[in-house]
Amino acid sequence: MSGLLDYHVHTSFSNDCLTQMAAACEAAISRGIREIAFADHCDFGGFDPSLNTLQVPEYLAEIGRCQRAYGQRLTIRAGIEVGEGHCFPDEAAAVLSSADFDYVLGSLHWLNNLPLWEGRYYADQPLDEGLEAYFAELAELAASADFDVLAHFDIVLRAAYQTFGYTVLDYQPYEDRIRAILRTLVERGKGLEVNTATLRRGMGQPNPPLQVLRWYRDLGGEIVTLGSDAHTAASVGGRLETAGALAQAAGFTRLACFEHRKPIFVEIAEGRLPAR
Repeated sequence: MSGLLDYHVHTSFSNDCLTQMAAACEAAISRGIREIAFADHCDFGGFDPSLNTLQVPEYLAEIGRCQRAYGQRLTIRAGIEVGEGHCFPDEAAAVLSSADFDYVLGSLHWLNNLPLWEGRYYADQPLDEGLEAYFAELAELAASADFDVLAHFDIVLRAAYQTFGYTVLDYQPYEDRIRAILRTLVERGKGLEVNTATLRRGMGQPNPPLQVLRWYRDLGGEIVTLGSDAHTAASVGGRLETAGALAQAAGFTRLACFEHRKPIFVEIAEGRLPAR
């Protein structure tokens, strides 16, 4: 796993994670990861008020402490994962303008007051109806939210897995709708994350799968990041080599890392990243 980048790591500053930031750094170093971006949750959905707990000053202060403690062995970026930013643009803008973030993930976690990562999203609707609604909302986020990279493009797979047992989904019937979203990303200069959390949870494809990555590449997309979406130290860096190989298979020769919200590209070499 030497030399990889993990651009989606959570800590105890997210209310769904107990991992201390220092423990995540130590896990990354032990696995040969050379760069990570913390991306703790800043959710504005309001559907579950307990989610809106990120204390930005304290969060950034802890990142600074870890940079000082581990900076000789690990590059640490100050990221943030903004959920439903298109629905709450003023609130999102206030947070993002309050600090010098390196990296902003844009995420869709909730739809119609239902969590997209849980089976109850599909409690009262068939698979196709849920997918249509999801991609329609994702198009709104892609078009208007302030972010650098779109996280877990098809997080709805996680709900489909829990409800119907699907480990993979074929998005060919939704190609036109998905390509429209990807075209928006390209036109706005936004990137796409390869999120490996599904691979650790019994599903057979990451978010998104090779199919979608190829469409993004065909449309001129260039900005791809890898993210474990780790919520435990044990998951930091999980399945990143698989994600890197998938990006290569889709035609990408470079991956992106970020500083001050500007992409920096590094070459992929046989699923690994050479030293810069």
